[in-house]
Amino acid sequence: MIMIRPLNEYDKKVYRMTRLECLQAYPERFGSEYEEEVLKPELYFEKCLSDKDSPNFIFGAFDGENCVGLCGFVRENSARTKHRGEIVQMYVHPDYQGRGIGKQLLQNVIHKAFENEAIEQIVLGVFSSNVSANKVYEQLGFVEYGFQPNYFKIGKDYLHQRLMILMRK
Repeated sequence: MIMIRPLNEYDKKVYRMTRLECLQAYPERFGSEYEEEVLKPELYFEKCLSDKDSPNFIFGAFDGENCVGLCGFVRENSARTKHRGEIVQMYVHPDYQGRGIGKQLLQNVIHKAFENEAIEQIVLGVFSSNVSANKVYEQLGFVEYGFQPNYFKIGKDYLHQRLMILMRK
């Protein structure tokens, strides 16, 4: 049985391992590269996990002790933008895809984000070629508000990004 829960300061090692794993498994789906991230002494969410006052958080999907999925939320912090946040680092291990785990992770992150009454909207970016992710985001109510062609260039190939938004109901 898969358990979804927020990560905490004791999960730093499992977070790091899972984050680096996802960058290796799907290098074309993330803005960060494994080769750069592995050299960092502390990844972004490792810092957040140590800061109990951080408005940023990440959930993990666990099969026993194994973390098989991640989904994070980063809140904007300036006075004019702190009413919104962004879904980041969405990942489900290849062996666990197709079981609804990604959707459960997203639902938990969305619920927690909107528990904060100041959050009015959640945005995300997803590659247009990632059909399964696009489908899940749309099922959860995200709508496209923009499209950025040639967002990433990998070798001679380009990836296009859909910009999506979910407004508080």
